[in-house]
Amino acid sequence: NYIFGSEEAVLTPGAYVSRLANPNIKWEASEQTNIGFDSRFVGGKLTLTVDWYTKTSKDWLIQVPGLATTGADAPFINGGNVKNTGIEMALSYSSSVGDLNYTVSANGAYNKNKITEIPTQDGIIHGPTNQLYNNAGEFNRAETGHPVGYFWGLVTDGIFQTEEEVNNYRSSEGKIIQPSAAPGDVRYVDRDGNGVINDSDRTEIGNPNPDFTFGFSLSANYKGFDFSMMANGVAGNEIVQSYRNQASQYGNYTSAILDRWHGPGSSNTIPRVTENNSNWINFSDLYIHKGDFLRLSNITLGYDFMRLMDKKLFNQVRLYASVLNVATLTKYDGMDPEIGYGVNSFSSGIDLGYYPRPRTFMVGVNVKF
Repeated sequence: NYIFGSEEAVLTPGAYVSRLANPNIKWEASEQTNIGFDSRFVGGKLTLTVDWYTKTSKDWLIQVPGLATTGADAPFINGGNVKNTGIEMALSYSSSVGDLNYTVSANGAYNKNKITEIPTQDGIIHGPTNQLYNNAGEFNRAETGHPVGYFWGLVTDGIFQTEEEVNNYRSSEGKIIQPSAAPGDVRYVDRDGNGVINDSDRTEIGNPNPDFTFGFSLSANYKGFDFSMMANGVAGNEIVQSYRNQASQYGNYTSAILDRWHGPGSSNTIPRVTENNSNWINFSDLYIHKGDFLRLSNITLGYDFMRLMDKKLFNQVRLYASVLNVATLTKYDGMDPEIGYGVNSFSSGIDLGYYPRPRTFMVGVNVKF
């Protein structure tokens, strides 16, 4: 709204350009090569499917950097190529023993992705700030030669146990690398050897993209009974975990803080607690957790009561019970390793805390006429 004329109470609605336009923008394109085969063995009981692929996505939609003085968001352009290479396999075996019929299936996929080109001056699409907590810096990015949305931060090398260790942590020129550190603080790796911990020491410390995804299933029926079970999982990915506002001394920690450093030899993984959160305001591999998991996602048991009746009023009256989200095997200490949250178009694997998925019990009846 804006005021025209001498009457302040009269507001005139207006409009403005919120983003600069790009009339030359076009759809993303992709090139893909697949080589695969389907096969059957053991009289058709065993099936095997294998597919190898390589796919290059071109002219990715990205937002170019822009000056705030333009008064509008920067335009989107076509730029950035991503290459995915991998193999997918599926194996299934079906057979019977008397009245027992069963099928066992397994599938798995291996994938590697890499950005082959980002058409910016530094070859990087920088991730947003203020995402993990107030005033948080950049922690993920898309960069030529790296996987999509990789985590970018400092590498740690344990916890200072004594004042002597702080003083002995020096550069090749004899300069104390972390002069303001105290026992219980994190020791950061001086990757460039200049005696100062800064952005030049940051590097790839995690990859949110799993190397492997896999699943298993089992189904069987015996006379009127039926049973099924499904499981799925991933391996080779990392998760960023941030449940509290590190810009404030107030807020809840997770129970992992109970293993914090509180004296020499007490911990070499979790730093001491400080009022200013000095050990957590620098994004480092302290935030990185392994995201591997195997989840038993569904178990169902049913019985068709029409098997007990000579005169069948219905084709089927099946009573069944199911359990969803039965159990998860993982070393991840968050609420759920299966997260897909991202803070921008190329990010994933970011756990900022959310309501955990429930374990669901269901009982139902299927009636077929």
